[in-house]
Amino acid sequence: MLKNTLFLLGSVLILAGFAQSAMAMNSNIVMTQPILVDTSGQKVSSFHTGQQIGIESTLTNNGKSDQKITYLVQILDSKGNTNFLEGSSLLGNGLPSNQTITASRVWTPTSTGQYTVEIFVWSSLTSAIPLTDVLHTQITVT
Repeated sequence: MLKNTLFLLGSVLILAGFAQSAMAMNSNIVMTQPILVDTSGQKVSSFHTGQQIGIESTLTNNGKSDQKITYLVQILDSKGNTNFLEGSSLLGNGLPSNQTITASRVWTPTSTGQYTVEIFVWSSLTSAIPLTDVLHTQITVT
């Protein structure tokens, strides 16, 4: 299923028809299923409008060399429209070989409803090569 055109962080990068089912290339990056946390880092399971929600995953580089990565979080509303899209990149050499980090982005919902949280890792915003499969989590905001 094709998604809306995405504009990332004021970049010139435009992804027309981003495919939700894009598969990752053979990569040494492993990403855990995301957990949703509050501002103090405690896991939360109920969500409310105006509440800051941290979406965090553990990323491990099982490769033999450093890997540049960009951690992306996309929130889709019940109609499949992008409500939130934000990424963060590891600058410099990236994630060192045999190292693990916790990556996180914060989203504050402004409306109640059903949302799909999508998390994925690309090589960078400019090359957009998927390094992990897309992970999905459903949440309800009240």
